[in-house]
Amino acid sequence: MAGTLTDVTVHIDETLDDLELSNLENAIRNDRGVVSVGHSEKDKHLVVVMYNPDEIKGTDILHRVRDQGFHGELIGL
Repeated sequence: MAGTLTDVTVHIDETLDDLELSNLENAIRNDRGVVSVGHSEKDKHLVVVMYNPDEIKGTDILHRVRDQGFHGELIGL
């Protein structure tokens, strides 16, 4: 894989149930350049995304969250 991987944490404003969280993670995971998506059971409102910045930007990830009907902010940029 060319380039260096980076990660970003997305703070989700809404409280998501397990199905909503799973659907959101899958939507993000399907984007080109995304390597992994996960969250802590303790902090379900924080989603960590590892990605290749040569293929996708953090703002694109945030747009995916918003496209799914949720609100959030990027942490760690």
